[in-house]
Amino acid sequence: MSIRPSARFAWAVAAVLAVVAALVALFSIVRGDFSETDGRIIATLALVLFTGGASFAGLTVVERGQRVGWALVAGATLGFLLVLPAIWGTFEESGDSDWELAWAALATLLAGLLWATAWLMARGAAGDRLALAAGVLSALAALLTDVAVWTDDRYDGWGKALAAVWILAVLAYVLTPLVSRLTSSSHTTGRIVATLDDVELVVTTDGGLEPNLAPGERLLLRRRG
Repeated sequence: MSIRPSARFAWAVAAVLAVVAALVALFSIVRGDFSETDGRIIATLALVLFTGGASFAGLTVVERGQRVGWALVAGATLGFLLVLPAIWGTFEESGDSDWELAWAALATLLAGLLWATAWLMARGAAGDRLALAAGVLSALAALLTDVAVWTDDRYDGWGKALAAVWILAVLAYVLTPLVSRLTSSSHTTGRIVATLDDVELVVTTDGGLEPNLAPGERLLLRRRG
């Protein structure tokens, strides 16, 4: 049984939030005054999209047999609760502890999202290694970002080092699906659950069908006639 919302539902929610954000922005333009409240509404919708996407990715990881996905779900929930007060609170300069906590939470959640989606896209040994590299580099980049947010005394090259690590993390992330497709075998592999003559019913994570079964329904392989 699926423990995550359907892809159709998730995309529908994302589309609705995007439309609402666009309508708020258009209304502000027509009105001629983009107020602080309008900006906060759009920021909140963006936060819902970001944390919701992270939760969706985490649940998908759990469905693939990795319980570490629950950590991403919990992190997305915690991140939402930490960032929302900063959006709707009184904005101050960088010394504001609410915003420091919010930026640190966003960076950490972004690292988790990059790892999860890279792992989900990975196919084959090369893809798995790149997904692991993306996860490690993202975690390192998030750690450096958190240190930068909470520490006032930083050496001159800190920004360059931070940018370099994030660039490498994104590069490993982008290469994961590309290399996976280039190096994956053309033959579909998986677990055979039933056979009928020369026909096999295979459970696989690479290609195949994703039937939408009602509760109590099962697949049946039978001979015609």
